[in-house]
Amino acid sequence: MNSFSETLKLSLVNTDYIFPEAEFYGFFIGKGEIIEKESEKLIKISITSLNSFKRLYKICKNCLTDTFNVQFNNEKRLNLGGTGSIFINYQTIDEILKKNKLYLNENKLSPFLKKDPIIFGSFIKGLFLSCGSISVKESYHLEFNLKTKNLFKEDLVKTFKSLLGVNARFINRSKGSKVYIKSRDDILNILELLNAKEKVQELSELMDIRDLRSNVTRTINLISANSSKTAHSSIKQINDIQIIQESIGLDSLPNDLKLIAAFRLENEDASLSVMAESLSMKKSTLYNKLKKISKIAESLKNT
Repeated sequence: MNSFSETLKLSLVNTDYIFPEAEFYGFFIGKGEIIEKESEKLIKISITSLNSFKRLYKICKNCLTDTFNVQFNNEKRLNLGGTGSIFINYQTIDEILKKNKLYLNENKLSPFLKKDPIIFGSFIKGLFLSCGSISVKESYHLEFNLKTKNLFKEDLVKTFKSLLGVNARFINRSKGSKVYIKSRDDILNILELLNAKEKVQELSELMDIRDLRSNVTRTINLISANSSKTAHSSIKQINDIQIIQESIGLDSLPNDLKLIAAFRLENEDASLSVMAESLSMKKSTLYNKLKKISKIAESLKNT
């Protein structure tokens, strides 16, 4: 069974090319590197998801240049369908990206990507397809595994907030670093931005089901807790009344307390609310009178 991440990436393969240069730049930031091969300076982008590889191939062929090489090998151990690398002449791509003020060697997010949510969304699409993943099993978690410098990650986090109102954070670890988003609403906003309409609906329905289950569980627990509390209170009240009955008799109580004591003995499972309604008194009044009965029982136990 494909993961939610892979089915999401599959849904993005044939989406519109809104700003292909920005999307390609996202691929480069996520999995790209600059290499020298046979005295030629190249950009190499290696992708482990077959769906992401298809999208990158289409962007290069349909929107950027016909001149690129592909290296593709099946990788069964990855359970993702395949892995591939695309090699493109550095100068060719550099000239295309520079027209949109995108620079392959810069350490900060280009101002071009910050000026419009749609442009930024194209960049995020490439970034997600190359190095992103999303988990929806137990909690909601969207992340981008990056090898960029902290300055770039800080700029990316700030842009998420200023341009989209999305709360993102980043963390550095020994095996690399990641920018991550945990808010369910923020994740839905990102999927909307990526134009993953079917997945937005699917995730929304999943979230609604989980909310419903959570509310039902919470309600059951609350009812159970209240029932337990009611039962405990009832047992104590009955014990107090029995102490009085065995020691001095219920007839020794004032009429109002005697009436309450008799009612409780006959209605052991009744809640405080039911008792108050049946005895035509306020719940607070009944509570105070039961406390008086309890004090009388305590005084008899100590004699």
